[in-house]
Amino acid sequence: MLKKGKIGMKPINKIIGIVDGDVLIYRACNKSIKDNLNVEKTFDEIYEEVKMNTACDEYSLHISGGGNFRKEIKQNFLKYKGKRREKPDNYIICRDYVIKKYKPTMIKNYEADDTASVEAFRYIKNKQLYMLITLDKDWKTIGGLFYNLLYNNLSVVSKIEGIEFFHQQLLTGDAVDNIPGIEGVGPVKANKILKNKSLNEQFEAIIKAYKKHYPEDFLSRLNVMGTMLYLIKDFKDHSQWSIEYWRNYLNGIQSKKI
Repeated sequence: MLKKGKIGMKPINKIIGIVDGDVLIYRACNKSIKDNLNVEKTFDEIYEEVKMNTACDEYSLHISGGGNFRKEIKQNFLKYKGKRREKPDNYIICRDYVIKKYKPTMIKNYEADDTASVEAFRYIKNKQLYMLITLDKDWKTIGGLFYNLLYNNLSVVSKIEGIEFFHQQLLTGDAVDNIPGIEGVGPVKANKILKNKSLNEQFEAIIKAYKKHYPEDFLSRLNVMGTMLYLIKDFKDHSQWSIEYWRNYLNGIQSKKI
């Protein structure tokens, strides 16, 4: 269990746990089916165990709303999340229960990944401590305290590391969400492309790699991949990711010497 306390006589700022409710719902559904248990009670027990293991002061539960703006993007490169399996038979029962009892953050056309990211970046601006609680590696692009539900361990992902992880995703794609990236480029090749480069140099190397593999449509292809992979920072920029947008963002970080 993670422990809270004091450093000297100065209290540690409270920590808000931002929880991936989608993961907990699937866990509850699968466990209740496997062990013939009540899915609602199973969810409660799983959520309480998460709270015990993470020991945050407050919790914010996020689940995906209906629809997804990524599916509305006009492109012919992929079918977003086209490989996902069917939901468990008790999924709707569990999800409705969670909505009614816990009143989670849930916004139509946005994934839990996005609403969690928006909340986290609000906390970053306000210098509020938070912990990302999930097993979804995509949340690493947000940065901050990262509690992995798969391994039950805590790590710290810096802002720079979050951006570098996103850059790797631009090259490798995300097989879970059916996002291809560059064909034939896995983690090893991606690391070779990005190694020993500044963030700006990494992104220029990514553009160069796309141009090499897809000379006829590399710009549009990269814009689609970026939009699919990028976790939004506020609800105004959900459709604004572009090569120029990301260049400006990276230049802003470099100018602040973060």
